[in-house]
Amino acid sequence: MKAYRFLAFMIAVLVVVQAGAIAWAFFGMTDWITDEGGVVNKELLECTDCEQEFTAEWGFAIHMLFVGLLLIPLTSLILLITSFFAKVPGGVAMAGGIFGLVVLQVFVLPALSREVGSFFGALHGVNALVLMGIAIMAGQRASAAISAPVEPAAPTAPATA
Repeated sequence: MKAYRFLAFMIAVLVVVQAGAIAWAFFGMTDWITDEGGVVNKELLECTDCEQEFTAEWGFAIHMLFVGLLLIPLTSLILLITSFFAKVPGGVAMAGGIFGLVVLQVFVLPALSREVGSFFGALHGVNALVLMGIAIMAGQRASAAISAPVEPAAPTAPATA
């Protein structure tokens, strides 16, 4: 149960890290554009060895690659596996829901945003908040299960011959 709780709360924390990273990246990019005359265009996005860099570009890498494509999906998969052994009431369903939201977040919404319309990018942000909320609820459910008193097993009657 403690591993389940840790993983659920870790997902919520990682969503906060992602929000901070993307905000850092966009504010840094805005400063780079306004203060240094930087230009964001297709050439910059496709360039692998450009000198046009801004410090906050690491925020994009943290948001998308390190946390978004690696840590959150891996943590949600481990949470789902752990849920089968944790004996948290409703824990498997919550972990499955979290895993489904992560799949939606990482694969479906970004693809729809690129192929259909940027509106799906807004849903990406909303889904992140829902994911964080459900992860917190799962962690709280595990905390309640951990602190709940364990009822002793009912005594069995001795066998009579």
